Amino acid sequence: MAKKEKHEFTQDEIQKQKELRDLYKQTLEKGTQQYIAKMTGISAPVLSNFKNEKINLYPHLFVKLEAYLKSSGS
Repeated sequence: MAKKEKHEFTQDEIQKQKELRDLYKQTLEKGTQQYIAKMTGISAPVLSNFKNEKINLYPHLFVKLEAYLKSSGS
């Protein structure tokens, strides 16, 4: 399995990650992490690490979570 290259985040991307993280936390008050993981195809452990500010999402995962959260009416 090929190792993924480390993504360097710009300040703008870091700010967008923070905003999405806040939206995700608000949405978790209404639903479960397992459900969101199932709907987005992002593993629950990755979502948990994102929520707890241990990681930032790779761009393709960011897009998936953002699309789900914005379409779910959060």
